[in-house]
Amino acid sequence: MFKLGSGYWNGIQNEQEILEAINGKKIQDLSPNLQKLVKKMFRSVDIFETIKVEQVPGFAKPDLKFTIGDESHYLSVKHGLSSQVHCEDISVFIEWLRKNNMSEHIIECYLRYHYADGTLDGSGQKRLSQPEALQIYKDEVEELNQAFNDDRFLVGSLFRRVMFEGNDPSKPAAEFIYHGDKEDGVICSKESVLSYAKTKREAKTKAPHFCKIVVRPYARYVNNDDTYPEKRHKVVFEWIRMRWDLEYINKYRY
Repeated sequence: MFKLGSGYWNGIQNEQEILEAINGKKIQDLSPNLQKLVKKMFRSVDIFETIKVEQVPGFAKPDLKFTIGDESHYLSVKHGLSSQVHCEDISVFIEWLRKNNMSEHIIECYLRYHYADGTLDGSGQKRLSQPEALQIYKDEVEELNQAFNDDRFLVGSLFRRVMFEGNDPSKPAAEFIYHGDKEDGVICSKESVLSYAKTKREAKTKAPHFCKIVVRPYARYVNNDDTYPEKRHKVVFEWIRMRWDLEYINKYRY
């Protein structure tokens, strides 16, 4: 079992501060930034009604549940410079690729890049660094990026999975994503993010990616110092310029 980083705990604290700043209050009592956040989720609501905010238990995509009267919405909260949006076992990711009709050749291309040790399962002895892997497996990565991005439906499916739904259907899905804290932030709906993802490409990104989402191994342990061996078998998904992109989405009304 590997430890959760400080960014995770800072995120929890940020969520709690947002919850405490809104829970039990009316829209008219909130700061302009938090009024904007709530009004984005609740299009037509009485500003004198009390807002209830709860933390969503477990490792679900939404972090907070907002309720006003009989209406509820789920919000995913991102904060700071961390760009990681999802993490899962490589076997789960490979299964998802197969379910989405990805060829075995493309799956092998990803496994070669992911482990970067000459094998498809991480059993090799000589491991390459990230720059070395991108160079040695340049052809495989180019094939991956073509396969990952030519099918815009696949891009949308990946965004829904890593940003809003996760891989556990028993958990609620996020409807909105907010990047910021109680003082300042930007909020976008799931629909606007998916519309943006399906129309944008990121051709300059050399690592495997789906539009803005970069796919990489959690850890390579190049020197075979496997502190947490299970990290080598996990896939991380990153949206590196998320705040900038969310502001772009709002500005151009996707």
